[in-house]
Amino acid sequence: MPILDSSAFAGSPVLPESLQCDICIIGTGPAGATIARELSNTSLRVTVLESGGTGRQEATDALNEIESVGWPRQMDQWLRRNRIVGGSSSTWSGRCAPFNEIDLQFRDWVSYSGWPFEIDDLIHYFDRGAKYLGLGAGSRFTDDRVWTHIGHRQPKLGLDQDKLLPMFWQFSRDPINQYDVVRFGRHLTVGDLGSNVTLVTNATVLRIKATESGAAVKSVEFSAVGGRQWSLPASTVVVCAGGIENARLLLSSNDVVAQGLGNKNDLVGRFLMDHLGGTVARFQMKQGRAALNRFGSFKSRAAGGNLYKFGVRLSPAIQRSEQLLNCAIWVGTHSTADDPWNALTRFLRGKANVRQDPLVILMNTNLLFRGLKERLIFHRALPRRLDAICLDAMCEQVPNPSSRITLSDRRDRLGMRIPRIDWRVSEEEARAMRRITELMVEQLSRMGLEPPVFEDWVRDGAMLPQTFQDLAHPTGTTRMADDPARGVVDAQCQVHGVNGLFIGGSSVFPTAGHANPTQMIVALALRLADTLKSRATAVAEIRERPMVAIKESAHPKV
Repeated sequence: MPILDSSAFAGSPVLPESLQCDICIIGTGPAGATIARELSNTSLRVTVLESGGTGRQEATDALNEIESVGWPRQMDQWLRRNRIVGGSSSTWSGRCAPFNEIDLQFRDWVSYSGWPFEIDDLIHYFDRGAKYLGLGAGSRFTDDRVWTHIGHRQPKLGLDQDKLLPMFWQFSRDPINQYDVVRFGRHLTVGDLGSNVTLVTNATVLRIKATESGAAVKSVEFSAVGGRQWSLPASTVVVCAGGIENARLLLSSNDVVAQGLGNKNDLVGRFLMDHLGGTVARFQMKQGRAALNRFGSFKSRAAGGNLYKFGVRLSPAIQRSEQLLNCAIWVGTHSTADDPWNALTRFLRGKANVRQDPLVILMNTNLLFRGLKERLIFHRALPRRLDAICLDAMCEQVPNPSSRITLSDRRDRLGMRIPRIDWRVSEEEARAMRRITELMVEQLSRMGLEPPVFEDWVRDGAMLPQTFQDLAHPTGTTRMADDPARGVVDAQCQVHGVNGLFIGGSSVFPTAGHANPTQMIVALALRLADTLKSRATAVAEIRERPMVAIKESAHPKV
């Protein structure tokens, strides 16, 4: 696989011949990287454009600037979005779970709910996606069957399964560096792509060009190192730039359709969702450690096994009877700054603080030896130095068309209008989180465990505090629906009315579920890759189209 930095052709009058492509993929995060790897070693010529390079760059980070006018969001975008090879997998936690069956169903108490297929249609893709995500199992690992799978005795909990169901999250484990989670960029740069795929770094896409009728795509315009703008002909374009950037690119591609590509029904950028999550109750330390023994983390006894986090979720029965959003809860821990396992992990990942971390490790050898016993003999999570043990919860959001991304009048250094984000949060999210907290505390009491103390807002039946910000899971801004009046893309992730324009990532999700989105993103990416391969014979020939520079400057006239 050729890896080409855009500086390599800065002085050329035309793009390198190796960039001629049948399919252009925009972005190298979990969606774009997965599709690129799936299309490797096929007859398709694939060019992948990545805004960043193989390392973090301050000037590139600045292109992620946002204007926030709604519910408070995390403004340090590196903590949420990464312009770098591998995309936001550069900073993700590795926590995975597929969505629940109810998440894809129409629910009459959740406006705009319902997907155009069922969860069972994705099982095959969950299993295929396990290797991309570094998981020990791709499907059927979220309920009580996990205990047998990981080789642990199932604890006696006595859950009232009309209200609460067991829930597991599995953590990624990278086969290249088993002390780290999968970083998708790492796999792109070590030869996981075939010779038919060219990855271009430091190539920031500015807009997607459509034919005169607006019914099909014809090229992608991008800015290279030095600000020179190029036009890359492509009859198939797959936008995998993230939940915010996907919408921004469609809205910015407005030379043929004034309101932006795929936006004839004013749906691009609407229905912005994220996950609301945080602490809902706090334990005294002794009682919290007892709860951790029941609801903690467990390592699979298989060789090189993955770590699983155990918690509970709202049952479909109580969601229906009380008209609740889907929500999950678990016993969470907050490590101290001098936790030796965090220090050791940083060493193993090559990110150590060389002044502080060696001292932290030397002063905590007893805890490290105890941790080896817990991990190697009992296959449990590592014991850590903790300053808090809490109940933490995470909830889906109501799909709300007024929660949206538009374009600000402010522009970045490439002349693109930055995203203006009006993220809405509702009482329905707060109600679901309060309810699951009440149910979990009741469950702990039935088990003979000392219950935690509610956070004030939970105790008082109040709205979420504004400290509950986004969790880097922007979702729904190019939502999927069979009806163009209800969604931006169809069930195959192709933009309605624009042949050859596809969207990958969580922006196509009609609802957000309670689970971290990455496993769903990869499953849908594999499904989309199959679609692209099946239509390969219909891909238009573009080999004779010239690939030339369109502007010497990256700054269009304003």
